[in-house]
Amino acid sequence: MLFLILMRYSNLFGKSTKTAPREASIPSYELLYRGGFIRQAVSGFYSFLPLGMRVWKKIQIIIEDEMSNIGCQRLVVPTLHPLEVWKKTNRDTAFGGEMFLTEDSSGSQFAIGATAEGMMVELVKNFSPSYRDLPILIYQFSRKFRDEKRPRGGLLRVKEFMMKDAYSFCRTEESALEVYEKFYNAYLRIAERLDLEPIPVEAESGAIGGDYNHEFIVLSENGESTIFVCDECDYAASEDRAEFQRKEFTSAEEEKPFEIIEQPAWVKTMEDNVEHYGEPLYKYLKNVVYKTPDGKIIIASVRGDQDVSEAKLKRVLGEDALEPAGDEDLARIGTKPGYVHSWGIEGVTYVGDLGLTKVKNFIGGQKEEKTDSKNVNYGRDFEYDTLADIVVAEGGKLCPRCENGRLIEKRGIEWGHCFKQDLFYTEPHHSYFVDEDGEEKPLWMGAYGIGIGRSMATIVETHHDGKGIIWPESVAPF
Repeated sequence: MLFLILMRYSNLFGKSTKTAPREASIPSYELLYRGGFIRQAVSGFYSFLPLGMRVWKKIQIIIEDEMSNIGCQRLVVPTLHPLEVWKKTNRDTAFGGEMFLTEDSSGSQFAIGATAEGMMVELVKNFSPSYRDLPILIYQFSRKFRDEKRPRGGLLRVKEFMMKDAYSFCRTEESALEVYEKFYNAYLRIAERLDLEPIPVEAESGAIGGDYNHEFIVLSENGESTIFVCDECDYAASEDRAEFQRKEFTSAEEEKPFEIIEQPAWVKTMEDNVEHYGEPLYKYLKNVVYKTPDGKIIIASVRGDQDVSEAKLKRVLGEDALEPAGDEDLARIGTKPGYVHSWGIEGVTYVGDLGLTKVKNFIGGQKEEKTDSKNVNYGRDFEYDTLADIVVAEGGKLCPRCENGRLIEKRGIEWGHCFKQDLFYTEPHHSYFVDEDGEEKPLWMGAYGIGIGRSMATIVETHHDGKGIIWPESVAPF
């Protein structure tokens, strides 16, 4: 029997208002506030009012429906995670200051769930699955807590949020890829039902782990994600993952003899170099210094026209976290800001970008008080054990996949994310299954997330006009 529930607007808790809070800088925050859908409790924490909950529930039902369609079963794990679960994969270090921590009356430490891979791995592990039980596809709707230092954009960047987080456990990598594709396609169907048009882009996994994943980016001028798409082929990647072809700048130039030359003491920055020598930025060597949590010093060497991508550098080094080195760190290796050498410092790890091979006769690399080096050539005068893509991509660069395409920079909102995590969690957690041959083998894992509040805000960002929100019929509150 179908019951029709009627409600008078006069009885609704949470009326609309003509004014918006001063911090409401984007349409979704302003319109959801004015329409009586949400209210901020404190910075980064929001209450969802009855109208907001009606939209919330409809989004949740659509997601749940598509999860059921691919055989994904719903459950829930605790929000408080024993900290030792996070330590097994060093995720406590990777998340660092974004984690909320607490302890109980006995002094046991807990992480307030920022993500749930560790808990899910432990849960599956306890059942000692066999190959006949695989694949296992499970998900939950759960609150996540991350200590975002600068919460902003209403529901787009918060400290507490509701997420659909799903996890897959498979027998082989081939099976893991097949399941990944199921979730990937399910996300596209969910987006279609929400009337969103995301661009799946190759992305960086960040603190979640794994080396193959996709963000689903909905284009919006108010988004905080930068992506690059090729104007000729289907290549698309996030800022932290985007690759590009390096240009040969000085291919016709002959290598000149290495020199130590006099240089004024005031020449320390890239801008100073350009002012003094008059050469374009790409002609100078630039060093950026980082340190790992255990104090190891990393020197990233790039051309003067490039910026180091910390995410790419972490991936190349296999490090969970990096931070800029301070004056004390530089003093420990016998140098100071503006005087870091491109080679020759003992006890540090040098990593160079691929672009170092595309220029002849660099200026710089051995800065002292009154001298520096000139006509420096990679491969002749210095060389690193590791040369890799460690710089931020830029619009207009050549596509890495096709010969003629150029990368176009776009902005958008990260609406969803799929991760192929392989053995990243299962091996450290000793999460195994018993295979057909009777041997224990590690499970192949994946993770898949969509935020409910973020979905709501993304819909509003792309569905409004001068008069207010234009809800798609599938999620309209009434």
